[in-house]
Amino acid sequence: MRKVLLYLAIFFASGTLITVVSLTFVDNFIYSLGQTSAITTTQPSTSELKDGKKVELPADVDDIQYSFDNKYYTYLKDNKVYINNIEDGENVDIIEEENPICYYNLLYDKNLIIYFTEESGQYSSKLVLNTYEIANKKKNEYNNFTVKNFSKIKDMNMSPIINIIYINVETKSANSTNNVLYRIDLFNSMSQVKSGTIINKLIMLQHKDRIYYEDSKSNIYSSAGYISLFKNDVDMIGIDYDDNLYFIDKEEKKTVYKVNNNRIVDTVELSDSDLVTTYTNNYGVYLVYPTYVINVSGEDPYKRIGKFSKYVKFEAIKGNIMYLRTSNNILISTDLLEN
Repeated sequence: MRKVLLYLAIFFASGTLITVVSLTFVDNFIYSLGQTSAITTTQPSTSELKDGKKVELPADVDDIQYSFDNKYYTYLKDNKVYINNIEDGENVDIIEEENPICYYNLLYDKNLIIYFTEESGQYSSKLVLNTYEIANKKKNEYNNFTVKNFSKIKDMNMSPIINIIYINVETKSANSTNNVLYRIDLFNSMSQVKSGTIINKLIMLQHKDRIYYEDSKSNIYSSAGYISLFKNDVDMIGIDYDDNLYFIDKEEKKTVYKVNNNRIVDTVELSDSDLVTTYTNNYGVYLVYPTYVINVSGEDPYKRIGKFSKYVKFEAIKGNIMYLRTSNNILISTDLLEN
């Protein structure tokens, strides 16, 4: 009888131990989902993500920009530009002006921030263009101009090569909304180049003074006028360093067109249609799918240069580093896959 009781005790103890171990494993797995975006068997291992740098991002900020050298991330909050280290998340500096900062952009090839302040009037606003160098904290003030019924700056493109800026400004009056496109020469003058349409996307070439934009009806224009290259509606998705433009068919999202000098010079036919978003950093044009990203402007446009879990959100690519954000606002920076 004593042996029977001993066997029963051992049996129940073993069952309890197995249960505890199993629950612990489940708890750790669930925790890893939230912390490191647990990876399925077809994705990189959890340990690979653990090797990446992690910093906590502010929960109430969406438009975060990353420096070309992977040293800083920046964001606009309470009309101030915050500059933080990617290494540890610590704040480096805050750009603050007497008038609120209404828009900023961190350049793609140097640690220079371009930003606009707004001096608001009854019927118009005075916008002032400024620059800020992160390394030496040097500020410069450039052009200023007045915009009637100013609402916001929707977009900005700059070529550091030719020192030209284009900005897309939204104006509102009663029930009317308009977009106004301005051209700014940092060392000379500025002018209005387009008004009377809603511009959804703006891209300028980097080696010559030419712009391309897409309106709210999916029409594509260049500085010279309407472009009739495509049989179907397309979305303009980016530019590479050689001033090639890239477009993707709007409906099926399976054909990418490479355009140079207003001519289609190449096409890429894709197999997957579950595109999540697109990204461009003026060096490459990237298509982001639920669990991977490709550089459609690269030598091998089909190569999966980055893989990740569906539990993280793609943020950016700078150089050979990809940025991902978890659901609890942890930024993970990880190397792109090697060739």
